[in-house]
Amino acid sequence: MKTGFTVRQTTEADYSTVYNLIQIAFLTAEHRDGNEQDYAVGLRNSDKYIPELDLVAEFGGKLIGHIMFTKTYVTKPDGSKYDTLLVAPLSVLLEYRSHGVGSALMKEGFRIAESLGYGSAFLIGDPNYYQRFGYRLSHLFGINHESFPVEYVMAKEITADSLDGISGLISM
Repeated sequence: MKTGFTVRQTTEADYSTVYNLIQIAFLTAEHRDGNEQDYAVGLRNSDKYIPELDLVAEFGGKLIGHIMFTKTYVTKPDGSKYDTLLVAPLSVLLEYRSHGVGSALMKEGFRIAESLGYGSAFLIGDPNYYQRFGYRLSHLFGINHESFPVEYVMAKEITADSLDGISGLISM
């Protein structure tokens, strides 16, 4: 069991290491498109970026995991928007998986997100993995995506009942 890792905010000096970490971590992912690291860079360089929610896990001076929560929204049937978060990507190096790294990154992200006033988060991912963090299929809340399959679009209420009365299309 590898313990003693820390979770901290990503710094600019970490960017190239994080890019490589994401690329390497997704080589062994069951579902990938090969561009996850470029997607993360695009989010970081957009107006959706929240520096406080760009996190790394570090063990013995080595970056072993990364998560990023960025701004997104649900377009409600009346055209108004509900501000929320998108989690993408979550990456943990293969040799550090099943040691709580992903859980620690997700939980710290939730803690910070709540402190910043965000009540919910969405992602595209494997329900068998993400249910452990309280994610549920978003269509159960009446929230869908235009093109992603409903069985992979997931939502998490960071604060209780934050998605009550919210329905529509999630932007990802």
